[in-house]
Amino acid sequence: FSIVSLINSKSISAMSNNMLAGAAAGSAGTALASFIMLSRYLSKELKKPQLLHASVNSRDTAEDQHLLQEVKLLLRDYWPHPILEFSGYTSTFWSGFWAVLPSRAHGEMETLTLNDGGTVSLHWFEPPEMQFQDRIVLVLPGLNNDSRTSFIQGTMSHLRAGGFQAVTLNYRGTAGLQLTSPRLGCADSWTDINQVVDHILKKHPNAMLFGMGFSMGAGMLMRYLGMEGDRCRLRAGVALAGPTDYPAMSRYIESTWKKRLVNWIMVNGVKLFMMRSFFTSPYCKDLSRRDILAAKNLRELEEASICKLHGYADSADYYKSNDPLPVLGQISVPTLVVNAEDDPVVGISTLARDELSKNSRIYTVVTKRGGHIGWGSGGLGASAWTDDMAVDFFQACAIRPRRSVSASRSKL
Repeated sequence: FSIVSLINSKSISAMSNNMLAGAAAGSAGTALASFIMLSRYLSKELKKPQLLHASVNSRDTAEDQHLLQEVKLLLRDYWPHPILEFSGYTSTFWSGFWAVLPSRAHGEMETLTLNDGGTVSLHWFEPPEMQFQDRIVLVLPGLNNDSRTSFIQGTMSHLRAGGFQAVTLNYRGTAGLQLTSPRLGCADSWTDINQVVDHILKKHPNAMLFGMGFSMGAGMLMRYLGMEGDRCRLRAGVALAGPTDYPAMSRYIESTWKKRLVNWIMVNGVKLFMMRSFFTSPYCKDLSRRDILAAKNLRELEEASICKLHGYADSADYYKSNDPLPVLGQISVPTLVVNAEDDPVVGISTLARDELSKNSRIYTVVTKRGGHIGWGSGGLGASAWTDDMAVDFFQACAIRPRRSVSASRSKL
């Protein structure tokens, strides 16, 4: 019995030693893997965003130089999520998931009838009659988004926490609006912004007004700022993941099977969410519902609907008529432009670097990660980092005296 006990004791001791050795080896392996991942994150993923801006010289005003330093400081806060922002596709699908989550819409909705009989709505985060409305940010959503989604609600909440009133423009036929004119909410909705600005400033004549756009809304904002030039009544703008060259973006998003898949997902989102009001409107009879539903990408959908309804010859005419590229040099107010290198929708190769860099009023930031509006700041919700950056940029613009229109705004 004692011999058996001794053998069993030795066996148990050996098993214990093996288990300890295995646990030690597992811990060491885990530590090594964690170290490798951390090293990769710090050396490759945690890459400081690139800043593109016209060279500072004596012709720049104190405001230009001050804002340039402010933007450089803001870039230090960029911490991409190691998993959710591992690639442009994961970032993009994460932001898309966040966008469609059900949300209890905070605020007050106001309907506005435009000069041509069209209807848009303004979603005020706080009641518009409140007394603190000295700084107002007009938010322009992207495709398949409106003021009721978690994505935009989160942005409005961040702006309010930063001391701004936030009001989101819901385009024609979006956010449950019925179409009251033969025009849809799309890239040419920038032409409605002046009437919206008129309305806001009539309510709050002493307010400082800013603009913030996402994706299509960012493209609209840049086009609007450029077309307004020195007449612009916005104090500053922030354009996130916006196309600066529509024709180039259209070619890019049809260039590979992955991008065509993203394109297909987007176009079916438009059919599901944005075309609903059109199909129940009296203007539906003027177009082919079959062609609209059969569209496999955004270009085909635009040619089957927007081009015919709005009077464009084709998609090329539509892109050219609303492209920000030709007017980027005319932007006269401080504008922060943020895009990601791994954006699968607005490819970084389509970014109009030369034109953006010529205008000292534009501060262009390019991040390594982020996808298409997927800057989640450690998983805190889509665009948490860019929301905070926008607030800080607007605050910096608000405390500086506005530069006179006679000052040189670009080095062309």
